[in-house]
Amino acid sequence: MIATINGTPITMAEIEPEVRTLINQDPDPYLRNFYEDPAKETAAARQRGLEARINSLLIATEAKKQRKTADEFRQLEINNRISSPTEQEIEGVFEANRAAFGTATLADVRPQIITYLRSQRAEELYVILANRLRMTNLVTKGADVNSPNLAPGTVLTTVAGTPITAGSLDERMKVYVYDLRSKIYAIQKLVLDRKINDQLLLAEATRKNIRSDELVRAEITDKRTPPTEAEIKQFYDENRERIPGDLPSVRGQISQFLESQQQEKLEIALSERLRHGANFKVLLPEPQPPVQMISRDDDPARGDKNAAVTIIEFTDFQCPACGAVYPILEEVLRGYGNSVHFVVRDFPLVMHADSRKAAEAANAAHAQGKFFDYVALLFKNQKALDTESLKKYAGALSLDQKRFDTELDSGMYAAEVQHDVEDGESYGIHGTPTIFVNGVQVKELSAEGLRAAIDAAMGKRAPASKP
Repeated sequence: MIATINGTPITMAEIEPEVRTLINQDPDPYLRNFYEDPAKETAAARQRGLEARINSLLIATEAKKQRKTADEFRQLEINNRISSPTEQEIEGVFEANRAAFGTATLADVRPQIITYLRSQRAEELYVILANRLRMTNLVTKGADVNSPNLAPGTVLTTVAGTPITAGSLDERMKVYVYDLRSKIYAIQKLVLDRKINDQLLLAEATRKNIRSDELVRAEITDKRTPPTEAEIKQFYDENRERIPGDLPSVRGQISQFLESQQQEKLEIALSERLRHGANFKVLLPEPQPPVQMISRDDDPARGDKNAAVTIIEFTDFQCPACGAVYPILEEVLRGYGNSVHFVVRDFPLVMHADSRKAAEAANAAHAQGKFFDYVALLFKNQKALDTESLKKYAGALSLDQKRFDTELDSGMYAAEVQHDVEDGESYGIHGTPTIFVNGVQVKELSAEGLRAAIDAAMGKRAPASKP
């Protein structure tokens, strides 16, 4: 039983056919595989995860030999070798996916298609590079990745002298399995909510002695109004950077989108009204996020290191989302004072050209005891993170300018930044900001969400972090 309405139970079997249909329509084949056979897909994912980690270490090893960062090596060996797609290839993708593009023209979606084709080629070049590096670097197989009851320290593979342990893979798999279970839960919840709404709608229609479709027409259909030209133009102006094409070419799509938004708002309003005071309970269990062993490393921190709550943030100083969360997080942390231990780790994203050097600069400021002051300047000036600006901010804080400039120019902290990135990847991080409270990733990065996560952890000693 996953819900009750007026004492009548709803079982998983009742929603399973629709859930299965939606999952089969999902473009992610791993989600479909996991739904059909969780154990089999998890085993396959462990093997894929191990292969990905081997490839990552091979690239890191080769980059180190060439005195480059892993990103620089990828740029040289992959990104710089991606050829531009031909017009025939672009048109082929457009024709093969015309239904998915709707009313958009080839000119409208050309940038998306080019990005898609380039990403495909990048993946192909990555595989070729990894296979080549396996021929020039020693890769030694250890225990089978799917052997039962593997101890965390069990070595699965050694790449050029660096071991990959079962424990490190287990951390990544925790996130993978949780994400798949969360996606399935979201689909189940969607279908269950629809069923609850349908039954409440039927009960309301019966009470009013009318048909369900008449109630829908009165509460939704008849209340809809076509969007005005001013509303269409306003939407276009506010989203111009993300919309391919000029206003005349996308007017119809925008109108349809605004109509669907209005329809959704009316449906939600009706649902909330019907649910208010109704006798129903939702019992569908939500997956619990995994507790991960997130290393604090020796990164910049403040607060009592022995506090009951440890907060670890992986951030990118050029990331707009990180910049938006920064003042929220600062405000929340002020309310807890020294009773939480806050650690900042680097996770510069490849898409942000200046983020890695900004991370190195923050480490140079940390060496002079001004990390958090310096970070505040970085987030305040996210559009000016070139090397000259990074040095200027050091001067604004009266740091030892010669020492700062020398350390930044020499790449003294590049390895430290790369170490954080590799750690983050091992925890399944793929975007920023990512924040953990006692080893549990916070999904809701609002002030309320952060406070709720910290308060929930307050009474639990043993934070899931390691020195």
